[in-house]
Amino acid sequence: MILQALIEYAEREDLGDSDFHEVPVRWLIPLDGSGNLTGGPIELLDNPDAKKPKPRMLTRPFIEQKELTVASRPRAFFLCDTLERAVNYPDPKKPERAERREGSHTYFKQLLESAAGECLNDGPMARAILGFLNQPNALERLHALLTEQKAKPNDNITFRVSGHKLLESEELKQFWRRRRAADRPQVAGRKRFCLATGELAEPVSTTEKIKGVPGGLAVGTNLISFDKASFTSFGLQQGENASISAIAELKVRSALNDLIQRGLRQNEIVHLHWTRKKDDFDPFDLVETADEQGVRNLIDAPRTGEPQRLDARKYYAMSLSGNGGRIIVRDWLESTVPEVEQNVRQWFEDLAIVRPEGDPIRPIRKDFKLGYLLHSLVRDKLDELAPQVPTQLLYAALRGTSLPLSSLTAALRRQQIETDNKTNPARLALIKACLVRQDRFNQSKERNNMTESLNTESTDPAYLCGRLFSVFDRLQYLALGNVNAGVVERFYASASTTPALVMGRLFSNAQNHLAKVGGGVAENVRKDFEVISIQLGDRFPPSLDLEGQGRFALGYYHQRAEYRRLDAERREQAANSEPDTI
Repeated sequence: MILQALIEYAEREDLGDSDFHEVPVRWLIPLDGSGNLTGGPIELLDNPDAKKPKPRMLTRPFIEQKELTVASRPRAFFLCDTLERAVNYPDPKKPERAERREGSHTYFKQLLESAAGECLNDGPMARAILGFLNQPNALERLHALLTEQKAKPNDNITFRVSGHKLLESEELKQFWRRRRAADRPQVAGRKRFCLATGELAEPVSTTEKIKGVPGGLAVGTNLISFDKASFTSFGLQQGENASISAIAELKVRSALNDLIQRGLRQNEIVHLHWTRKKDDFDPFDLVETADEQGVRNLIDAPRTGEPQRLDARKYYAMSLSGNGGRIIVRDWLESTVPEVEQNVRQWFEDLAIVRPEGDPIRPIRKDFKLGYLLHSLVRDKLDELAPQVPTQLLYAALRGTSLPLSSLTAALRRQQIETDNKTNPARLALIKACLVRQDRFNQSKERNNMTESLNTESTDPAYLCGRLFSVFDRLQYLALGNVNAGVVERFYASASTTPALVMGRLFSNAQNHLAKVGGGVAENVRKDFEVISIQLGDRFPPSLDLEGQGRFALGYYHQRAEYRRLDAERREQAANSEPDTI
């Protein structure tokens, strides 16, 4: 089904022209009708204001990579190629390539000569380029200008003659199509059913490379490949073992190359997504960006009467990585737009959690974008995570399934070792979502009702232990102020895993702190201490499993957020009650 979905995308986007393809082109050489330079090389940039500007994508005549790399027959692309092949620009680091470079440059000129002879209207432009390339002094001057502008030998280059861009010439395009048709081999081999289309066709023996897959080779990777005898059977050769026609292979490759350019890259994996029909709404984008207005509209749609998407348009997502010369499909989703939309709505509702400041307004924030959630699990870089975690989280959001325990493990480990930020809202939101979904999809267990903000009705021992630990922290602050190594820094890890071993000692310290503090603020904390202690009784768990540690973390976070909310209220009341000064 993957191949069929990719072919549909290629047909929708009008991709898969076997005679032309898109490539990044960095330089344009301006010439007059006589083949003389009219200025220096012009740099073609997609966005000149970008931090690292990329070359402009242009469509050029296509030849197979295997044709280009035959050692005994140097070849080149027509009208647009690298500086090495098009203008014989040497790479000083690779002097051994001089002979091959000369051969490719000669072939580049031969193509121009053929076009000049066959094309009545635009042939003179091809002849002007040919005249320029045959002038050693002109080429030497161009090489100096390119060196001055720090051009690289593998940068792609094209030409403009008297204001006309040769890549846009319809007559030259038709010349190339005729030449490709004449050169295309007519193999009278065995026809087989194409796996992608079901049609009887001559299968390609090998497939072309797909560019830009993380972890793959620089020259590209293959989705379908047979480079070892162990991959073949029944006397079939190479691609006959997974037969795909040339046109189907081209469409699949073109679709992947296009989607990879726009994909989301994380941790050496690229995530692709598309719908069968073009649609302004894409749930994937909301998971990636957590756009505040977009998420709010999505969540509020059922309550506000916003029109719902009831059509079952197909929705696809695929994650790829490279392993040497082959592509690994990490995950694949085939669903519908309404179903994924509902799953993404549920994703943000499960993540919803009170702000660390205790703000009671339901938060829809950038903290919930996929990148922030993942970075809340690591100290510095995402490669600290198990490689499967980012993909598992993404597809849990798109499928509406439970979150992997590996993500909960990573969140709790980070929560324990974090020294100065145990109230990271992204990390706590992810912990909450893990617990909520565990409850939802595991009906045999008691539901613990992990809420967005403080749940004073919860009798779960782990949650109560987390609340009580926050009370200990608050009492210490009221009694001693800021200390270098307080309750949280010294005891959080052990209290969240083996509460029974720690809580007794913390109770003794709390009694001392209660004797030192006074006033209304302290009285409220004293009440929390008594209420939670009564609810817990002697039920301090000897140890907490992963889910219990998650509920402990939420109890601590919710209680701390509640204290911050009360502090803000008191400050506001004090400010409003101050008498006006004259």
